[in-house]
Order: sequence, then C-alpha cells, then structure tokens
Amino acid sequence: MIKTLTENPFYMLLNDCNNGHELISRNYRRQEDVFIVELFMPVLSGLEAIKYIRKSDSETPIITYSGTYQEDMAEILSKIPNTFYCQKKSTIIKEIIKGKITSDSFDYEAYTKQWEQQPLAVMDYMNRQKKSQEELSPTEIQLMKFCYEGFSNKEIGEKLNLSTRTIDTYINRLTEKLGLKTKLHLIRFCVENGYYNSSM
Repeated sequence: MIKTLTENPFYMLLNDCNNGHELISRNYRRQEDVFIVELFMPVLSGLEAIKYIRKSDSETPIITYSGTYQEDMAEILSKIPNTFYCQKKSTIIKEIIKGKITSDSFDYEAYTKQWEQQPLAVMDYMNRQKKSQEELSPTEIQLMKFCYEGFSNKEIGEKLNLSTRTIDTYINRLTEKLGLKTKLHLIRFCVENGYYNSSM
C-alpha cells in the first residue's frame, strides 16, 4: 500500500507506525496532510488512536480501513469529523486522497453505499474466520499468543523447548492455514478474535 501511494512524487511518508500505541506516542507537529490508520491494529486499536488524534487535531483528514464493511464501525466513524472509512485497498485509498482530500471530487457517499452492499463478501469472510478458529489447536493458539506478547521465534522456542527453525515452520504453517501473510497479520488476527484475552 505504501509503495503504491508513494509512487506519486508529491506524496511523502512521514511516519510509519506498527500499532496504535506507537501512533499516539509520536510527537506530531501538524505536518501530516492525511493519516492512514488501519482500524484493527495491535496493542491499541485504530479506532482508539483516531479518537486520540481528534482530541488535539480536528482538521487533518483520517482514512481508516478494514478488510470487510462493518456497520457498527461505520456508524461510530461517521460521527468523527473528517474521517473516511473504506475497504482495505490501496487503489481506493489513493482515489480518496486524490479525489476527496486534495480536490473534493471523489463521491465518498456513493462509494460507501456501494461498499456496504457487499454482504456476501462479509459472510464469506466470517465463515472462513469461524472455520479457521474451529480448527486451531491449543498449541497453535499458544503460539499466536506468544507472537502477540512480542516474543521472538527464538524466545518462543526456548519457552517450548523447540528449535527456532521448528518455531519458524510452525508459524509459517499457522499463517498459511489462516490465510495470512506475515507474523504481524497473525498478531492482528489474535487481537481481532480475542485470543490474547483467552485463558488457553
């Protein structure tokens, strides 16, 4: 996404944060023209980070996104001024920046109506998540929680008396099983599905 957005020579990435806590703890000097915030970030959610930003900055546009349309989130975000909620696609975000934020020609309302009419995509996503969760073993959940807690693969191996290579393999298999790409996505999955709070 960053690569796609920064293809435009007029766009420059000022800050790249890994989670909501990092975002709000940075000292911003109103130099940003737009914030792009993932709704489900680890440690502190994107929604909480947005609320925090809006306490001191009500003007800088915020684009937030998620994999599927969520009616409850859309309702909350619609009450936060100058905040745009969209699908997780760099092309859509680029269109909003180019057409709504810089020239006010992007029809955000029409886009939102179109996006919220995708119940099949939402149902498919929910079914995949449910199936993945049902198939997770206690060991896989434990691995995911260790990742969420910030342990390196080497440290996880030491805790479980396994080699780092074995942990690498287990985590790669787990991310593939859940249809995820990286360890960071695994942490997000853990947060989104409440595993970090479970007693398992």
